[in-house]
Amino acid sequence: MLAQRPQLIPPIPGPVRFLVFGVVIAILVYGMSSIGSEPKPVAPAESQPTEVAVPALDRSVLAQAKDDDREQRLLLLEAEPLRHLLAKAIDVGPTVAAALGMPEQPVPVATIRSDKERWRGRWIWFEGVLEQLNGPRDGNPVPGYSIYEATVRTAAGDAVLAAFSIPPERGLERGSWVRVEGFLLKLVDSNYPTDIREAPMLVGRQIHRDYENWPPVTALDPAVMSKVDDSSYWPGDLMWHTLEEDQTEALWHLAAFVRDTADRRTLADWRQIEILQAGMHDRLRDGEVPRGTPLRVFGTLIQRTTMAAPTNPAGINSWTVAMLQCREYGGTLVPVWVPKRVAELEPRASLEVRGFYYRWFAYETRNGERRRAPLFVAADLDVYDLEVNRTMEGIGIWLAGLACVLLLLAWWSQRRTARSAVQHRREMDERRRRRQQAKAARASGSPGQAQG
Repeated sequence: MLAQRPQLIPPIPGPVRFLVFGVVIAILVYGMSSIGSEPKPVAPAESQPTEVAVPALDRSVLAQAKDDDREQRLLLLEAEPLRHLLAKAIDVGPTVAAALGMPEQPVPVATIRSDKERWRGRWIWFEGVLEQLNGPRDGNPVPGYSIYEATVRTAAGDAVLAAFSIPPERGLERGSWVRVEGFLLKLVDSNYPTDIREAPMLVGRQIHRDYENWPPVTALDPAVMSKVDDSSYWPGDLMWHTLEEDQTEALWHLAAFVRDTADRRTLADWRQIEILQAGMHDRLRDGEVPRGTPLRVFGTLIQRTTMAAPTNPAGINSWTVAMLQCREYGGTLVPVWVPKRVAELEPRASLEVRGFYYRWFAYETRNGERRRAPLFVAADLDVYDLEVNRTMEGIGIWLAGLACVLLLLAWWSQRRTARSAVQHRREMDERRRRRQQAKAARASGSPGQAQG
């Protein structure tokens, strides 16, 4: 009899092997399907705005402003709340206004009237036709400043009053289109020179010349774009202008066109458009690429800032300035201006910007080197989608199908092996029984043969 081979582990029953095999297949399928899953959003580090100090209002002082009935709105303008807000508003520029939560659009006057306590002390804005401009008069708590007052009629026909400290710019007169912003003091009424009922009164820093909004821009005007002159590399000329310095008709026109026609091209259409690459540098330098030409810009997001938009006729309330490091363009930083507040992005996100060429942009590196790059205006900053998730979903489906087939094969093989083992044991039992019967028969027949 042959000795059995030693075994390191005891024999594993068939059902247990089948169960272990199924668990292994499930782990593999889960691991493969989770490769393409979306990562958790991470708060941007480099693009996060620096902390902005905002003025703190004294609510007990604001509570002195009364506007519950017409007598309080008509005859009484509380001096202390007015002086308090004038002192707080003097340092509120676009950045601080954005940090104060200034709405993207004017709040409807009816909304303010219906919940005036909620809006009291909030920084809001309106635009419209200047009807009255008064001042200067004494009483401003900020040394060296006086008080100016204005009445503005919005496009909806509502009257808005404003008090501010900085003298209005030269040429601003009745009939001008203006923008007023500031803290809401109260609702006021007036009998002269016009009848005004429950008009919001804002206390701000200054009054701005504004523009009546353009209708949607659906085509680029070559005459407007031809006004851009970026041929000079001399510091101080247009090529060196930042977004704040380049608030011109051409920029507004291109930005409005990009925004208003963003839905005209599908992703498939954009994939047919040329990519910004190093080989295009000479064509861009020689003016062979017209302003407003659509191009795809691939790059890594290096820096992103958001700012409140200065007054403009394109209806742009916010700007986002992004710097992308473009490998296809020799690793140069390429600027992109977006006429809106862009949603949060991951640090060093890979972007596929669908932009329109505007002009050359010059800047200095941290090492003091002067460089220039093409500047683009885009409707948004789009994350580069490699369609990995869709591919991994397909792979996961195939793997799941394959796992099911393997499980069925394993089950069928195990069942077949079990049936073969049972049949083999039956045959062995039958052979053993026949041998025992034959042996018994020979044993019983041997004495008879001996007697004969």
